[in-house]
Amino acid sequence: MKKIALALLVAAFAASPAAAASKNKKMTAQEKANAKAMEVNEQSWRIVRDGAPLILPSWAIPIYFGTHMDEQFAPKKNKKKKK
Repeated sequence: MKKIALALLVAAFAASPAAAASKNKKMTAQEKANAKAMEVNEQSWRIVRDGAPLILPSWAIPIYFGTHMDEQFAPKKNKKKKK
């Protein structure tokens, strides 16, 4: 009985990667094209967003960097409260 249980356990362990691989959905050509277009759109928006200081007036540049850049470079604080 122990041999049968062990054999079933080994078979289940061996089959688990194959079952996990079959769950991955293959992208169709249309989905690949949509993903590529979204990536290009995100890159374009990043260029516009990062170029904002170039068109701001000189008095607004410190305000821009003071509000937006602190969020990027500040270390993330622990959200857990100590008891």
